[in-house]
Amino acid sequence: MRITILGLKELIVRWKAVFAIGLTLSLPILTFLLLNGYQNDLESRYEKTFDNYLLVQETGSMGEFYGSRLPASLRNDLEKSGETQVSAELHTITGTSPENAILLRGIELENYSRIEEYQMVEGRPLQVGDPPRLAMIGIELAKQKGTYSGDLIEIRGRNFSVAGVFANGTYADYEAWISIADAQTLMGWGSDVSVYIIPANESLNAGDSLPGGVSVVQKGESGQDLISEWKPVLNLLGVITSTLGIAVAVALTNVLWRLAWLRRRELAILQSIGFGRLSLLWYLFTQGLGITIIGFSLGSIEAFILNKMIPIRTAGISIEAVIDLKVIFLSIGFAGLITLISAGIPAYWFSRQNLVKLMKVEG
Repeated sequence: MRITILGLKELIVRWKAVFAIGLTLSLPILTFLLLNGYQNDLESRYEKTFDNYLLVQETGSMGEFYGSRLPASLRNDLEKSGETQVSAELHTITGTSPENAILLRGIELENYSRIEEYQMVEGRPLQVGDPPRLAMIGIELAKQKGTYSGDLIEIRGRNFSVAGVFANGTYADYEAWISIADAQTLMGWGSDVSVYIIPANESLNAGDSLPGGVSVVQKGESGQDLISEWKPVLNLLGVITSTLGIAVAVALTNVLWRLAWLRRRELAILQSIGFGRLSLLWYLFTQGLGITIIGFSLGSIEAFILNKMIPIRTAGISIEAVIDLKVIFLSIGFAGLITLISAGIPAYWFSRQNLVKLMKVEG
């Protein structure tokens, strides 16, 4: 207990240096929190697959987002092959810039509620017999646009009335859903669609290829492809975070060594009267822990501010750092590892010194 108090007193005396190194430590904590938060959001929203449904799309495309266009005649071919429930959807991105881009999904009103799970946040879902120019939008899109049930939302230069706002915890929360007839008219596609959704375990299987450059994939696979596109950026952030962590560990080691060196005579006396090597390690670890707490607190505040002020958006798709208990515990472990290494190195060095020589130093 006494050695802990001595360590904390030293931090208070040198609070300026402590705050400075704590501010430096906040940078790797900031990047670690955001990096793991972004990965958390990607995995929860875009990595979900649906084992009970398959997607028929243009080969090499990301049909659940954009890039696939299929003729209406393909539905007949699928039904002839033995598929009992064939549903069509149109998926694309509208807008002139990433800031106003909207993920658009054209749905068959009689089928979509059977395929996609969702909960209405407000208003009502789209129904068979609804008039044209009616939409239901995801909760995240509603927040971005400040548009809710009863308001108008502009999609490709046309105003649509919002019938309701839904949520399902996937990338669909950033989508606007309209009838497939409205979507075809809006995009000028005629009778073409983006994908056909069929039940799994019937005549076709994931990985099958059809004539005309058409493939069968697991529903949700496009989200995994999207994550793969983001992986190089996240891996680069991981390298930067590790580099910052090493740099800060070196700086913190130097600071703790310097603090211990200034008190080398007192520490030698304490060891000579019974305080062992573990006490020396605890003395330095207490100081490192105090600095880490300051750095962790500052880094958490910085991560919260940056996450709210600078969301990552591209082509209608948004990624936010979801900082849950898992991310927090990982970050605490990351910070704790830096602290332990930074305290252990100078503690080991001092434990190897001659106590008699250290005690001869004038105070």
